[in-house]
Amino acid sequence: MSKQTDMLKTLPLFCDLPEQQVLLLASHSHIRKCERGTFLFLHGDEIRNFKILCRGTVQLFRETPDGHEVTSDILIAGDCINAEEVIALQTTHLTSARIVDDAQVLEVPIRWMREHLADFDRLAPRLLQSLSERLHGARMEAEHRSTMSATQMVACYLQGLCVLYDFDPNGFELPYSKTLIASRLRMELATFSRTLQKLKEVGISVNGNHVAFTNLNQAGHFVCDNCSMAEDCATHRALSQMAQPDNLRITS
Repeated sequence: MSKQTDMLKTLPLFCDLPEQQVLLLASHSHIRKCERGTFLFLHGDEIRNFKILCRGTVQLFRETPDGHEVTSDILIAGDCINAEEVIALQTTHLTSARIVDDAQVLEVPIRWMREHLADFDRLAPRLLQSLSERLHGARMEAEHRSTMSATQMVACYLQGLCVLYDFDPNGFELPYSKTLIASRLRMELATFSRTLQKLKEVGISVNGNHVAFTNLNQAGHFVCDNCSMAEDCATHRALSQMAQPDNLRITS
């Protein structure tokens, strides 16, 4: 149980729960090690567990009638994989989940979690906050698809990766394959590849899997000047702080 307890304390959802509550959760959870390519669940499978990603990366996706995969989200360590399913009434998964690289997943029986959620006074608000953040992200994506070009959407996504992983904007390696990123952005791989070549003109250099922001100011204006949510965007604020005080600073 000590392994589960230690793991729970590292996760944002549980990190500051009272010791007694952590022990209770640990006694009703287990840690699952998953290799790359493992399916955690498939669309239509019965919901059995509440899942939190402890290490690794997970792809959430649906398959279209013609066999194409549409990625709805890419999750990293600390993310709840199916927070909405603790609160919702459905009994089967609405998406599929696949391990992108070797991972560890903490699992709590969904029935037990639903029955005892009220016993953990801090969990329900955090789950709702997680759902709110995903809803906000979905609204932002919908706006971007209707107002931005493919180049702007890719530039925005790369800015988000830089901040999410706390990468050095002067140079970092893509954390996922280009195929996965293209799926996440609802693009054909060929379209995504052509778009990457255009980014050099707006202050972003992409060479293979290596990305470098050669001009944060230019890249920021190219994306954020076309987004109504820029002033409320954590990525925009973070990159503004990263920029140097010379002509590279991002301004609104």
